Amino acid sequence: MSGKVGLRGHRVQSTERAEGRRRAVLLAAAHVFASHGYVQATVDDIAAQMGVTKGVIYYYFRSKEEIFTEIRATAIREAVARLETILARGEPPEVTMRAVVADLVTHIFDDLDRFANVLRAGAGISDESRKTVRALQRRYEHLVRGIVESGISTGVFVDRDSTLMTFTILRGVLGVSDWYRPNLRLTPAAIIEQVTDLAIRGILRVPGGAETGR
Repeated sequence: MSGKVGLRGHRVQSTERAEGRRRAVLLAAAHVFASHGYVQATVDDIAAQMGVTKGVIYYYFRSKEEIFTEIRATAIREAVARLETILARGEPPEVTMRAVVADLVTHIFDDLDRFANVLRAGAGISDESRKTVRALQRRYEHLVRGIVESGISTGVFVDRDSTLMTFTILRGVLGVSDWYRPNLRLTPAAIIEQVTDLAIRGILRVPGGAETGR
């Protein structure tokens, strides 16, 4: 088997190993960006975090900006794939939304996903990179809004603006990454259960057709 060709023309003999190494670079960079800030962080810092030479980093990525963009893009692409798998089950909107919210909260405890949600580059990122990430975000938001609209149309969810509901749910759930610390008294399992329950209760109609919160 000829293998895949890397950035600098080197032939990758093991795609699986290369993808694992590439993800390790992203995770190391995420830690560095979170601790140093994007602007101050350097490729040398990322290499030091991994315990490798700078050349290893450049084997997989062309620049610091590409690494930063790919951290966020990878997390969102993987979230979209998981969401599409959940949608393929064809379950009722309230069941689907519960599964989606639980999935989002669960993956916040994965370092790459957590850092992807909290990292900010400010003016250090090009418009092209911003557009790449934003296009993926819109894809995810579009799929979630579809669940919301389905729930509203079937009378399961409260009748509110679907875009506002979608943003409220996503911002509330992803906000866990801003305050979560490993030493909290609540376990990840407890956080997943309670955040999911709170998010779903906020959009469900109560029995008899009345809306929650009224």
